[in-house]
Amino acid sequence: MRLDIACGQRTQPGYTGIDLWPHADIVHDLFVYPWPIETGTVEAAYVSHFVEHIPHWRPGWVKDGWWLFWEEVQRILLPRAKIIVIHPFLKTVRAFQDPTHERFIPTETWSYLSAAWRREAGLDHYDTDVDFTMTQIRSRGTSNEFVPDYWDSLMDIEVELQRE
Repeated sequence: MRLDIACGQRTQPGYTGIDLWPHADIVHDLFVYPWPIETGTVEAAYVSHFVEHIPHWRPGWVKDGWWLFWEEVQRILLPRAKIIVIHPFLKTVRAFQDPTHERFIPTETWSYLSAAWRREAGLDHYDTDVDFTMTQIRSRGTSNEFVPDYWDSLMDIEVELQRE
């Protein structure tokens, strides 16, 4: 299975969509765990403009929603499977314009999904076993020459992660 997580109204071609929207192939609240997908059955995943909506906390959660979400993604992916993640670049109005955005994600945040990086950084006390390798990161929708310290020099970031 190839899974479009939070597919919204447009599921990626060749993917099975999961979302709250009634037209999704799998209708499910992505903040209710576990998802109705068997462990280790997803060969590739895609998530666009959803991770910035992950709440830090909800009643019944025992840890930050970021870790719960990525633990669930890790559970359903096959070993070495990849996921593409697209989110607004931190230094763009797009990151802040939507009042339902819960997170503003700098590119450095993606390192936290690596168990080895957390160990090396002295952060292995984080309550998670998530382990992904960032295989690629690139800009999307460049509005002009990318200058990391300038606001609105990029629109979105696309990150490719591989489950270890």
